[in-house]
Amino acid sequence: MRHSLTTKLIGFLFLYPLLINSALSKNINNQLLSNQLEQILNERKDDLVKDLFSKQSFYKFNKQSLAFRNKYKDSKWSIKITRNDPKKSLLDVKIKSTRTIGNQTYNLYTKQTVEIETYKNKIKSYQVIDEESILNSQQSPLIVKIISPDKVLTGERYEINLIIERPLDNLLTASGMIVLKNNEKMILSNDLFGIKPNQSGGLFKYIQAPSEPGSQTISAIITHPEGIYSFTKKIKVGL
Repeated sequence: MRHSLTTKLIGFLFLYPLLINSALSKNINNQLLSNQLEQILNERKDDLVKDLFSKQSFYKFNKQSLAFRNKYKDSKWSIKITRNDPKKSLLDVKIKSTRTIGNQTYNLYTKQTVEIETYKNKIKSYQVIDEESILNSQQSPLIVKIISPDKVLTGERYEINLIIERPLDNLLTASGMIVLKNNEKMILSNDLFGIKPNQSGGLFKYIQAPSEPGSQTISAIITHPEGIYSFTKKIKVGL
């Protein structure tokens, strides 16, 4: 009996470092994968992107990436791992970019939490867990403070506030806020947002969370004679 226990212990002591090394190797591979993805996207090496994805996930990513880059040409990516598990990891993704429409230039800042599943050092699948984007005119005097929850309960009535912090010399602003459906694209238009004039110093609205768990995407816009400020956020909805 003692011999049997000793044999098992010796076997474990030999096997344990191998298990640790295997787990560390997978974590290192995921870290390397995120570093490579950041570098490739920043250097626009399109021919190398597909090597980091499985065939199915690359098709999805490439379609989304092309649509984004058609609008934003000079994006700067930052991709960091915040949870490094062998199979599923969380990435902190930040994107800065600009876009010119007519004679107006807009700044874009987006931050996302993305869950990726890897297999054989490739991204097998990915999902955006939460997201927040700000789009504003480059020369706009608007300074806006956002007060918004990251997570709400199913059926909860919650508040989102966009507060204009810098005085605007009594110039009139207009604003609107909507709930986007999952398959709905954001279009900057008065009809979509229901934009109305206001002098309240910001935008304040109550939102009704859905009755089922998942997420809810809110989009808001504040316009000013010298520019716009647009905000979009994906809010978690749970039990």
